[in-house]
Amino acid sequence: MIRRLYIHNFKSFINFEIRFDNFQLLTGANGVGKSAMFDVLGRLKAFVCNSERIQSVFPSENTSKGIAGNDGLMRIELDMQNSADALYCYTLVMEYDDINHHQHIAEERLTYNQSPLFESIKGAAQLYRDNGSAGPNFPMDWTQSGVGFVMAGKDNTKMTWFKERLARVWILRIAPDMIKDESRREAISPQSNLNDFADWYRYLAQAQPDVIQKLTNDLRFRLPGFHTLRLKDAGEGKILYASFESEVGKKSIDIPFGQISEGQKALIGLYAALYGLFSDNDATLCVDEPENFLALPEVQPWLDRLYEMCQEETRQGLIISHHPRVLNFLAADTGIWFERSNGTGPTRNWAISLNADSLISVDQLIERGWIDGISK
Repeated sequence: MIRRLYIHNFKSFINFEIRFDNFQLLTGANGVGKSAMFDVLGRLKAFVCNSERIQSVFPSENTSKGIAGNDGLMRIELDMQNSADALYCYTLVMEYDDINHHQHIAEERLTYNQSPLFESIKGAAQLYRDNGSAGPNFPMDWTQSGVGFVMAGKDNTKMTWFKERLARVWILRIAPDMIKDESRREAISPQSNLNDFADWYRYLAQAQPDVIQKLTNDLRFRLPGFHTLRLKDAGEGKILYASFESEVGKKSIDIPFGQISEGQKALIGLYAALYGLFSDNDATLCVDEPENFLALPEVQPWLDRLYEMCQEETRQGLIISHHPRVLNFLAADTGIWFERSNGTGPTRNWAISLNADSLISVDQLIERGWIDGISK
């Protein structure tokens, strides 16, 4: 799981470092960098796992312009721990020349318990075997991830584990109004806003029927009147329907997924993420404001289930929330506070801590501006 993230010279992040446990609540005012931090994780995943190039993933306009400490280098470090407590440390350093509109990778490294697995310095790459011995060296495209470029082999299984684990960092910012009910193809994994939920459900129905069964059973308990989700042929594609029990008789009513309420879409998407993305014991699920579009009685059982799952093996949950009840439920044990001086300075963070005899709840401390009362 992710243990540490360091970000320098990306938007509001200057010399920023944060450490994570199995479950973490992230909170703070709007515009302080919480969603941007998830954005960095998503971009890093796209760069290493999806072969996207630096120009599209970390363009120069994302550097920390106008913030003291910007030195022209963007640096990202990611520490991940496996089930055997071995520590992988990934480092990416990028150079930017705004005058000539040029950018490239200055350095990329991956280590396993401080032993090198890969390193590239200004295009000169060196691969190391699992036993620590030096493997081949080769020239590397300065705009592409070398860790992502190297194919899996019997001598680099450790590096392959890192890439596969990074690929299982899932980031959700559910936008119910963008979720379509038509599917033209299968999608192995969903977009972060779940706009392709029908494509993803189509894949799950074929490849992971056990996930569909768990999802259906839970939704029948959590969503009033819900019966099932089903796909029906429609020309060259399929339409996803949500089936609900009729108030008259025993016949169910099929409603196109795009026509059910935003709250129903959000709740279905959240539970689908638990079973479809989190079924693997080794995954990180990052959810930006899961309570949006939902009442607390709807989101609370989902939070409880997520928290329980994060106590098992190497599952990890990172949640952004401003909801008062969510803050009071989670912040004292798992909360991290984000802040920017005057809303324009660099992002900083600290663990939330409350005195055992405090008579004021976390949400009230925040509402009154008594931030010092929740800082460690």
